[in-house]
Amino acid sequence: MNSKIDEYLLKIVNQTDCSKDERKDMYDEMYDHLTTLQLDYIERGYSKNEAEVFAMKDFGQAAAIGDGLQQALFPYRKELLFILAIGSYLFVCIQYFYVLLTENVANNWVFIPTFAHTFLLFFALNQTYALNRKLWLNLSLVLNLFLMYLFAYPDFSYNPTWSIVLYVLLALTIFLIYRTALTYPVGGKNVSQKRLIHVVNITLGFLLIVVFGFFLWAGLFFGSLVSYWSLANYAIPFIIWMLVYSFQIHLANKQSKWLKVSYLLWLYVFIYVATFFSLFTSQTDIFGIDIVSIFRRILYPIQPSL
Repeated sequence: MNSKIDEYLLKIVNQTDCSKDERKDMYDEMYDHLTTLQLDYIERGYSKNEAEVFAMKDFGQAAAIGDGLQQALFPYRKELLFILAIGSYLFVCIQYFYVLLTENVANNWVFIPTFAHTFLLFFALNQTYALNRKLWLNLSLVLNLFLMYLFAYPDFSYNPTWSIVLYVLLALTIFLIYRTALTYPVGGKNVSQKRLIHVVNITLGFLLIVVFGFFLWAGLFFGSLVSYWSLANYAIPFIIWMLVYSFQIHLANKQSKWLKVSYLLWLYVFIYVATFFSLFTSQTDIFGIDIVSIFRRILYPIQPSL
């Protein structure tokens, strides 16, 4: 394979938020087109090296093509990430200095979310890097959502505007999580199935975070959280969720006939979340069966031995 053309095409495809297989498909398609241009110039009497240079020149600048492909896949992605990173950072700074100047209290911990802001700014300003862009960008977005939810609080001021600003930033983060996961090149394999997998699993992941957040808050409030058994019970649904998510994407990439059957694996998380919300009902038994004990067994599968 031609090294110059190879390097040129890698610069293009590495600017897209696509998986390794999707980049390879894009690479192969452009490589065929580029080598056809090169052969045309060779037939006109140019040397192989000259034909290669003219072919790449006709094809266009690698940075411009890669940026154009990414814009086609996800318009204004760079701008939205930049707005989210800078906006979140400014919110944290305003929160910190407002409390410092009005209450003379230095809450240095409010800067913890800036770790996530730094990652988001990196992804917004850097077009090419040797990472699984989609995976690491979404992990950064999830980290930003989690840290902003925990450490950025709008009630530092009596002005309700700051509540609106924070909720807009959180909503933008959630939108980017979904939009990044659902971004696929046209003509990709099993795109509709992959998008369904992403939508359902991301939504289930958010519901699990709600459940975990409730137990975390309740444990901190009542002082009964810190035990290895509790942490293990909270970790189990997340581990199962991650395994199911990864397994389904693997089946979708392989175009496996078992993909639709794997949707049944969502039942555990559905039951877990439904069980949590059922605890807020007044119903305690069905047909003489103590459903509260059943719910506790689902929510706390690991019980310490006495």
